Amino acid sequence: MDVNISYYLIIVGICIVALAGTLMIARTVSKKEPQSQEEDLKSLKEAENNSSIPMLTIIYLITFLIIILLVWIYIF
Repeated sequence: MDVNISYYLIIVGICIVALAGTLMIARTVSKKEPQSQEEDLKSLKEAENNSSIPMLTIIYLITFLIIILLVWIYIF
């Protein structure tokens, strides 16, 4: 297998894993939709503690670092 193709396959695989993680987080967030105004207010107060932004940041930071490492290996 050509080295170029293997790098592309690794990068595509990493991006697919990151996409799957994002979709899993989106599903858990969308399942928590409140039905009443009281539940909506309560969920807004809890959103600060249960935010998915830190998890998504970690997923994409790791993805970005691995892709940068693979590009650096490919160039040198």
